[in-house]
Amino acid sequence: MSTPRTDTLQLRAVQIAEMLGQHRPTDEQVAVIEAPLEPLLVVAGAGSGKTETMASRVVFLIVNGLVDAEQVLGLTFTRKAAGELSDRVRRRLRAVRLALGQDARRSALAVPTVSTYNAYAAGLVGDHALRLGLEPSARLLGEAGRWQLAHDLVEQWTSDLEVDLAPSTITTAVLDLAGALAEHLVEPEALRHEAQRLVDRIAEAPTLAKVTATQTRLVQEVRASLQLRSRLVDLVEAFAERKREDDVMDFADQVAVAARLAREVPEVGAGERARYGVVLLDEYQDTSVAQLELLRHLFGSGTGAGRGHPVTAVGDPHQAIYGWRGASAGGLARFPDHFPGADRPTEVLALATSWRNDRAVLAAANLVAAPLRAGSPIALPELAPRPGAGAGEVKAVYLETVEDEARAVAEFVVAGRAALRRPEEPEPTAAVLCRRRAQFPALQAALLEAGLAVEVVGLGGLLSTPEVVDLVAALEAAHDPSRGDSLMRLLTGPRARLGLADLHALNDWSAELAGPRPGGRSADPAPESEADVVDERSLVDALDDLPRPGWRSRRDRSLSEVGRGRLADLAAVLRTLRSQTFLPVVDLVGEAERLLGLDIEVASRPGVSPAGARANLDAFRSVAASFSDTSETGTLGAFLAWLEAAQREERGLEAPVAEMDPHAVQLLTVHASKGLEWDVVAVPGLVERSFPSQPRTSGWIKDHGSLPTSLRGDRDSLPDVDLAPGLEVADLAGRLEEYRLAHGDHQLAEERRLAYVALTRARSLLQLSGSWWRDGSRPTGPSAFLHELTEDLVPLLELAPDPAAPGPDGQVRTPVKPEPEPGEHPHWPVEQPFGAARQARLAQAAAAVEAAVAAAAAAAGRDGPAGPDGPEHEDSDLAQVVDLLLDERHRTHADRSAVALPAHLSASAVVRLAGDREGFALQLRRPVPLAPSVHARRGTLFHAWVESYFGSAALVDVDTLPGADDESLREDEDLEQLRSTFLASPWARRSPLAIEVDVETPVGDVMVRSRIDAVFTDPEVPGGVVVVDWKTGRPPQDPAAAGHRELQLAVYRLAWSRWTGTPLDQVRAAFYYVAADETVRPQRLLEEAEIEALVRGQDRG
Repeated sequence: MSTPRTDTLQLRAVQIAEMLGQHRPTDEQVAVIEAPLEPLLVVAGAGSGKTETMASRVVFLIVNGLVDAEQVLGLTFTRKAAGELSDRVRRRLRAVRLALGQDARRSALAVPTVSTYNAYAAGLVGDHALRLGLEPSARLLGEAGRWQLAHDLVEQWTSDLEVDLAPSTITTAVLDLAGALAEHLVEPEALRHEAQRLVDRIAEAPTLAKVTATQTRLVQEVRASLQLRSRLVDLVEAFAERKREDDVMDFADQVAVAARLAREVPEVGAGERARYGVVLLDEYQDTSVAQLELLRHLFGSGTGAGRGHPVTAVGDPHQAIYGWRGASAGGLARFPDHFPGADRPTEVLALATSWRNDRAVLAAANLVAAPLRAGSPIALPELAPRPGAGAGEVKAVYLETVEDEARAVAEFVVAGRAALRRPEEPEPTAAVLCRRRAQFPALQAALLEAGLAVEVVGLGGLLSTPEVVDLVAALEAAHDPSRGDSLMRLLTGPRARLGLADLHALNDWSAELAGPRPGGRSADPAPESEADVVDERSLVDALDDLPRPGWRSRRDRSLSEVGRGRLADLAAVLRTLRSQTFLPVVDLVGEAERLLGLDIEVASRPGVSPAGARANLDAFRSVAASFSDTSETGTLGAFLAWLEAAQREERGLEAPVAEMDPHAVQLLTVHASKGLEWDVVAVPGLVERSFPSQPRTSGWIKDHGSLPTSLRGDRDSLPDVDLAPGLEVADLAGRLEEYRLAHGDHQLAEERRLAYVALTRARSLLQLSGSWWRDGSRPTGPSAFLHELTEDLVPLLELAPDPAAPGPDGQVRTPVKPEPEPGEHPHWPVEQPFGAARQARLAQAAAAVEAAVAAAAAAAGRDGPAGPDGPEHEDSDLAQVVDLLLDERHRTHADRSAVALPAHLSASAVVRLAGDREGFALQLRRPVPLAPSVHARRGTLFHAWVESYFGSAALVDVDTLPGADDESLREDEDLEQLRSTFLASPWARRSPLAIEVDVETPVGDVMVRSRIDAVFTDPEVPGGVVVVDWKTGRPPQDPAAAGHRELQLAVYRLAWSRWTGTPLDQVRAAFYYVAADETVRPQRLLEEAEIEALVRGQDRG
């Protein structure tokens, strides 16, 4: 495209601004707006008006006829930013055309294309994927669906990864590796090869010089991590294959395929250059390697025809804070090489006037960014204040505790808003920006206590709000009986409000239910069994099986009447939730909210509108709905695992974002604040190891989800380590340690950019803060950033004394809690460890307790409470021994057939209960592990084989079972015969609806866990199914034994009916006895009421 001389233009940038009634653009803005149609890099500082300038440039080019509106392409990262840019251009084009007497209707028809980077890539894939032999109709897989698919794959994986990590951790590593491979356009095999090459390099290193234990451990950890990544490649490839089978793509896949199209199909680039004569790239510092390759091959140096194409990139290297999300390191600095001019170097211009920050705020931001400017490969001017900028104010405080700091933040927000409030003007906006979401709870509590409306922004923050914490805790306790931590949240929260005495009593009851640990050996031969072992008890079980009124524990504790009532109420809530786990996740969330009464609780908050009170609950339901919509098989377990990952990862997962309430104080992370601004901003948590934070990993050398730097497309901008051949172990360790330090420096630079973003969010008032005491046992000092700012620039208005500093006598008293001597009560050498205000409240509460204790002692005829060595203490010891002896005698002579059932039983345990209540009761009281049985192991092996045969990865790896290496099992002819018999049966030729399904269903007061072997469609019953249970033996000849087994089948039938909503009369059931090659279909199975009667020990008749 030719480049017209600007001295022949009809309208200059200043004239257009005057026609639109806008402020006159500055000289630096005019230079960008009127720049020639050539590649151009614009370095735009925070708040420098880049969106305004880009919109003005587009209008300038179109109005002067240098390009048609349809030939302009603008790309940015969010739909909101794309909408804002498109709207500004459209309104201004209409206004200019009206002023010029042109047909304004053209502005509604001829408009630029403004899109997100991902949407543009998706369009290319949709238009051209067939050129690469790919289906263009692949469905987009959202973050929730991506997690669900990978999590299911990991849960079903049978190969041994040789590592003891949680499935959620492996899932995260697989997703990170898959995303990194796509973002850097690397094939999985390249990662496998590079990881193995580095492992071999480490293994070949000789040990010649002396090696310390630390060096040895570092080398071993790096080697183990590389070996794991080499094994994870199989999972990554399986993940990619599963996506192809399901005809889905995630965002990274779309961009990678688009980049392949740009590189491998020249016609694609030629068509895009012909279509778009001018390209604008916003937030260029955040683009990934794949996005850069896509753009470079379409419009830049990737093809000779693209050289000199008018591409304008706008970005700020000081705001490059998304390296963890795949943003290319150094991408902005390489723009002139990627998009060279046709006959001269690419021009670099700057927007260096801040139109947002007052002078004091800007000075603080420039001070923090100074080291970044010094180390930049491109010229970065210091931001200057706008003409007439206000003075602004920045202050700092460093207090004793987190609670003190939170109250100081709330007081600052209240005072700041009051100072800026003006008649007839909108309420001043305010935000609290945190480095980590763990800071949210204390800050939110203080803000609410100060009477402020608070809006927590982001999924991770949403999971920290009290009502959502309760909601998730209820779902976790209902889903997993071992989640005593979640139950404790409910017990101590507003739903149960259980006191300390009742908590101790419940814990005693839980321990009493659990009984002694299993031990000893059974002298009786183990029967042929494929059953589960008797279920262990938990705190959740104790809640479901409360003791009789009047019960007292061995420690003489009991439940109060009020406490017992609240526990029974909570138990009913959890039982109801368990019975409804077949519901879609979003419906289950709504039911949990109703059962917990959270809707009523939040609606009762004073001074909050109904919509505002429900905001967090509605946002969480939106998250659940999004998960259900993007995950075809979204289960409660997968949803909870996804939430756990969001909570564990500081940056969280993507979630629906609503418009912010301008009247509320926003509470959010610094990462989430980019692109936003407020009148009043507080940045708490500026303490050592927090902000700047310590590096989360040692870089790629030990991060299971990271690519080696040698495989990355931006490797020239990153630190790396050269594991050259011939190095001995000590040298390897030295180089690895040097890399770790270099990576730490790289991370520190990103933390500094994050601090720059935080400071530049404030228009007028900014407070920086920290505290000595946080959640550790030692005090933490001010961070390096706070030291820099308060040394010369920012006034430190309040500084609490350093707890570790020398006292008046010159002695250092480090406030670390010492180990107390026997009989001693530990004391802290800190005057007021919780702050003066809280200390006063604690003293008042302590005095009230002491007065109550003294009054109780006086009423009992004592002068005061007995000490630990007093006579009452001796009497209680003797009484405890007597109680133990009496309790033992009582339990010895008790009716052995009386069964106190746990809250959860397996279906096979229900069968044993019905067949031998006394034996079952004895096993509950004195659990004895079953002796190893060849029949049981053969059954397990057969089930795993059938599961694999039908194409579902077995949950049990047959080669890792106890005794799997025994020759008797390796050569088990009976097992081979079972397989042959099954393959010849009609069942082997049918396609199951489900294999090895875990289902829970309530039977009376007991939750029964079932593992259904297989479910098939029933050709004899329209819409019906057949539940099949594989048995490796032969049908029992004893009618009583057959009846007991049919009970198990009846439970499976009932569980499937409830779980899927299939009418019970459309669910039939059968046993397939493989050894006899016989299918047994009971003529009649027990109904729900009959099963409950059996569990309670009543006669069926």
